[in-house]
Amino acid sequence: MGYKKFTQVAYIPTHAKGDIDHPDVQFGFITSIRDREGYYFVRYWRAKYSPELRTKANGERTHESMLIRYPLHTSREIEILANELGLC
Repeated sequence: MGYKKFTQVAYIPTHAKGDIDHPDVQFGFITSIRDREGYYFVRYWRAKYSPELRTKANGERTHESMLIRYPLHTSREIEILANELGLC
């Protein structure tokens, strides 16, 4: 897949069976490039359209097979937030 840093994604758990509208789907953005095992670190939003992150302390390790591209916020919003968090 090869996501770049700050790409917005949706995490779709296996029990959601690909349903983007499943209530357990989570949305966020990549904060680190893929490791050798195929994992990225992702900062997830508190809720689908929330401007607030679930955690500001760190990203959550997520396998690339569980992610799809899914932009919710503008690139500028992500850039501003990433700067505030010291991710740039």
